[in-house]
Amino acid sequence: PKPHQAAFASIPLDLEHGVTEGITVEEPGAFRIQTFNKISERGLERFPKGQYAISDSHDTSHAILLRSHKLSMDEVPMSCRAVARCGAGTNNVPVAEMTAAGIPVFNTPGANANAVKELVLAGLLLASRDITGGINHMKELGAKGEQRERVEKDKALFGGREITGKTLGVIGLGHIGSATARDAAALGMDVIGYDPGMTIESALKLPRETQILGGMKAVFAQADYI
Repeated sequence: PKPHQAAFASIPLDLEHGVTEGITVEEPGAFRIQTFNKISERGLERFPKGQYAISDSHDTSHAILLRSHKLSMDEVPMSCRAVARCGAGTNNVPVAEMTAAGIPVFNTPGANANAVKELVLAGLLLASRDITGGINHMKELGAKGEQRERVEKDKALFGGREITGKTLGVIGLGHIGSATARDAAALGMDVIGYDPGMTIESALKLPRETQILGGMKAVFAQADYI
């Protein structure tokens, strides 16, 4: 076994509280949660005060909460009982090593799906209308003092195109993909998609008109936007 596996296996735990031998209890009666990155206060408020002590500096935590921080086993104390990733993926957590040490790893799929969906739609509109290019162009004209005389003439350079009636191809139809498909359809877009691992739950969330294709190449061939 790897050194950390043997170390974890050799430490007797008090199952009532997770206190290990040789470790000083900082706050008796409270489960200690160590955070990495900034965790939403609205989420942390769900832990009843008095029962949980939350800090970014615990050395003897019972649980770890993190977002994008790349966790290593050296940062996991012997007293740790669980690790929760505040997001969909767990690629920044050594899941296999945690499993070998008997520490379950949780994630929160869908927790930020709406926020990501809004950014996707914002990017779609920004790109379709070249809004960023228009802003930068006006800044350049402003620096030359030419913005008033050129604004009407030059706005034609950034007309872009409407997204209504265009085809959006969505690769991956999980929480984010299905939410994006719904809102794109509401904006008048035709939606096609591909997801080799699509679940029944995700399928039920898609607009009825969504076409599911057999591969990414088929999506690329038909979509105006990916």
